[in-house]
Amino acid sequence: MAMVDDARACRPSVEHPVALVLGTGLGHLSGLVKPVRRIGYNRIPGFPESAQPVSGHSFEATVGTIEGVSVVVYPGRPHLYEGYSALEVTSLVRHAQRLGAHTVIFACATGAIPDASEPGLGLITDHINLTGTNPLVGWNGKEPELALVDSGFVGMSEVYTRYLQDIARSVAVEQGIELGEGVLAGVLGPSFETPAEVFALKTLGASYVGCSTVCEAIMAHALGMHVLGLTLAANYAGEPGVSHESVLVAARACADEFERLVCGIVARLYSE
Repeated sequence: MAMVDDARACRPSVEHPVALVLGTGLGHLSGLVKPVRRIGYNRIPGFPESAQPVSGHSFEATVGTIEGVSVVVYPGRPHLYEGYSALEVTSLVRHAQRLGAHTVIFACATGAIPDASEPGLGLITDHINLTGTNPLVGWNGKEPELALVDSGFVGMSEVYTRYLQDIARSVAVEQGIELGEGVLAGVLGPSFETPAEVFALKTLGASYVGCSTVCEAIMAHALGMHVLGLTLAANYAGEPGVSHESVLVAARACADEFERLVCGIVARLYSE
């Protein structure tokens, strides 16, 4: 019965589009949207005015449809490592919720922890927040920026919706896409990890490490949204020669599979 209820809650419509927040090198998915309107990030309440997109990101949301399914796509995000607060980097999530989104799909670029995961597309099943902050800090029931959140004391036992994970796994099998899965360690960045840090993360039980998504997932869960986390592990964490440019190259190499996976998930939500 719970799965049926989840299916109904996740079903997209014009009033309740699926929100997609895309990370480094993954914003090309917005090109698949048949647009109805576009929204500059500078018009989104709480978005940091000084923010500029890093390479591989774009700061203009597209509202429209993908294969007839209502969506709002955010092809880029601000980051903690740029000096913004956890509340600012989650402004896109609050905006999506105001637009009526019940379901949000986060996609991010990460490093694969050796012996715990492999480079390629992955499913985020849980996270470890090592950023040193939390987007619910400062909640007091009166703060305008957190007015949508009922309480700062939010349980985190199931942030990533199991029903959505099952859909992602099923679509991957149907599409012949190899999809890893595991726990995401969210860190501040922007520097990449040392070998000692990678070893520590593996000991903690992490499979992937990245500089986004964790704070956004916390906010989305606090708002009662259904959350799916996808990642492109562009490289092994801690390996020599990793750069922002190499991450973009890896993202381009996986573009077709990523698009097929996301479009399949969105279509399955609509058909359930």
